Amino acid sequence: MTTPSPVPPASEDVQTNLSIPVGGGIELVGDLYLPRGEGPFPAVLQITPYKARDLAELGAIYAARGYLFLAVDTRGRYRSGGSWEPLTHDQADGHAVIQWLAQHPLCNGRVGSRGHSYCGYNQLLAAIDAPAALQAMVVSVAPGDPFLNVPFVGGAYDLSDLTWLLSMTGRVCQDETPDEDFGVRRFGTWDTDENPFCPDAAGAEGVAEDDAANVDDRARWDVALRQRPFRDSDLWLGVRHEVFREWLQHWRLDDYWRSRSVGERLGRIKARALFISGWWDNNGRGASQFFGGLRATGRSQRLLMGPWNHALQVPDCSDLPAAEARMVERAADRDYLNDEFAWLDTHLRDCPAGPATCARASLFVTGLHRWLDFEDWPPPDTTEQALYLHGGAVDSGAPGLSLEVPAVAASSGYRFDPQDPTPFGPADRQGERSPFDNAAVAASREDLLVFETAPLVEPLALVGECSALLYAQADAPDFDLCVKLLDRYPDGRAIYLTDGVLRARFRDDWEQPVAVTPGEVHAYRIDLWHLGHVLRPGHALCLEVASGAFPRIDVNPCTGGDLATESRTRPVEVRLHHSPEFPSQLLLPLCRDPRLTELDP
Repeated sequence: MTTPSPVPPASEDVQTNLSIPVGGGIELVGDLYLPRGEGPFPAVLQITPYKARDLAELGAIYAARGYLFLAVDTRGRYRSGGSWEPLTHDQADGHAVIQWLAQHPLCNGRVGSRGHSYCGYNQLLAAIDAPAALQAMVVSVAPGDPFLNVPFVGGAYDLSDLTWLLSMTGRVCQDETPDEDFGVRRFGTWDTDENPFCPDAAGAEGVAEDDAANVDDRARWDVALRQRPFRDSDLWLGVRHEVFREWLQHWRLDDYWRSRSVGERLGRIKARALFISGWWDNNGRGASQFFGGLRATGRSQRLLMGPWNHALQVPDCSDLPAAEARMVERAADRDYLNDEFAWLDTHLRDCPAGPATCARASLFVTGLHRWLDFEDWPPPDTTEQALYLHGGAVDSGAPGLSLEVPAVAASSGYRFDPQDPTPFGPADRQGERSPFDNAAVAASREDLLVFETAPLVEPLALVGECSALLYAQADAPDFDLCVKLLDRYPDGRAIYLTDGVLRARFRDDWEQPVAVTPGEVHAYRIDLWHLGHVLRPGHALCLEVASGAFPRIDVNPCTGGDLATESRTRPVEVRLHHSPEFPSQLLLPLCRDPRLTELDP
């Protein structure tokens, strides 16, 4: 376990160890970074569970730009009092800190907030019914609401959440450095892009000793995450984590999650927000979900989506053609801090809006490999286009996707075994959203279905929200539908674009799950999040359907039992219908912006 290092003493540049009362006798502790010159100044705050003292460099940058910057340790973390209960006190504590900062003698009464991941979501909670002083936010890679993203996605449990919880055990973050003993503090935090999962321990022979140890550790993760009951996965990882167990008790939408959710209360947020995320951010649903919700209220918002993962860094692009990988890597060097300052300068200093704040959406369009500004999200010239699943393509006889509604009754099936769950992607990138090539995985498994278009003659631009409407039946009371979209290259590689999952019992409602009637066809609407991609001529759009995405999500035991306590598993036979009566389909955001067809040679 790491130990907090001393905070620098107070000086003319920073006031350290400030106590901020938040009610109930609890005080949070923060550091205030001071601009030079005469005040009062606009102020920006960040409340973090990741160690406020680590924001010293950022605080100095903000101060140099004429902002007061307040970095605060979240309740129960590092120097702050109280107990760490994620998402529980953030709204009330945020209100108290905003009020305290707005009343500070050096503050002019105008306050903004910023932060990454948890520090993005806690901003949104604090912005609900916030003091009027809060006027602007920069919300980076914040997860979407429970059941849309974290800790549950489509009703399944997002296993990256368990990784994060284990790193947040106790008052300080756990050490991420491996050693010779396996334990819960080996793998990164919410803010790392390292992948702790690799279920295939084969191939350790002949590798370096340290690499072999890592393979062994990751294999133990695989064992732990398949345990029954699922509630005891924490014990297999070396700790009893009460928050994990509490969250699993609330595996359906209830008042517990409503009090910790943002979406249904967006109308009570007045501050203007810049949302920053990446196409390969595991928690990226929050950016488009909350941008869209706040835009519907008529308030000024902005969306920045780049070629980034959750750490706002470029992911592993090694499966892309070399020239494309270099373009993505170069584009990822965009300094989003400039966008952040431009937004806050406009809304806290009344500076004229410049190029970085005029467009409501700035996107790096993959496939086109170009940054573009748009009037809105989705772009105004985007329409929903259905592509229907077919039993066979006209030329190849393989399952296909086309604009035509199926003319004959057809269906496709597979058998899913929870003891051998379908992997999310290649073994070296399990659970990671990145532009990986899934062609070899799909070819090696019999528990997934693949549908694809014929090779395209013209570019296909997809920018906006996407989903799938599938008609399926099963012989078990519950199962998952895991859908993945990929770009099939002429050389056969299938590059991941986006994905979504739906646990069948939640097909109608997050609050009242209903068991599947064996043999009966039900309709399933799967959220595939968002896209900003151009498929080039000669490429094809590829759809994968399975009932597992391990270790991105937990393994559904397919019994219909309680998520936390079920100890049994059973295989399930799934049949996907694509017929005139049951026209399974993709619903895609077709964008006709002419810039998207201006392809480089």
